[in-house]
Amino acid sequence: MRQGKRVKPKFPIEYRVLITPRFKEQEKEIVTHVAIRTVSEFTSFRYQIVVETNVSDRTIRLSIQGLRAPQVTLPATGPAVFETEFKNLSGTYTVIISKLDRDMNEFSISISDRSVTVKKSPKKKFAEIVTNEEDW
Repeated sequence: MRQGKRVKPKFPIEYRVLITPRFKEQEKEIVTHVAIRTVSEFTSFRYQIVVETNVSDRTIRLSIQGLRAPQVTLPATGPAVFETEFKNLSGTYTVIISKLDRDMNEFSISISDRSVTVKKSPKKKFAEIVTNEEDW
């Protein structure tokens, strides 16, 4: 039996990354809120995404290490999530999002006290950056 040429499947976006300024009421300061969620939703638990973060010079690195089951094992449905905040970010930054299998996406963003703007994004990507919570 003759077999045809195997077509590599096209993979959709796996992660949605929210980057937005947020006012912290207690500290009376503006921070840059960064949140990552999986596009696919899980039916058993609300998993946590394990991410190593690093900000140096004008580069924000988000290295996705995998998923972790929640500490509280109550059943819940939804995406896996990671959230963090960075202080004193302003100007143009390169955002590098990487996975364990060495896939990497590089974005260019502009951060101000009022908004975040995506200036450049890769053509082939496994993550997308959104700048308002409604799109996340």
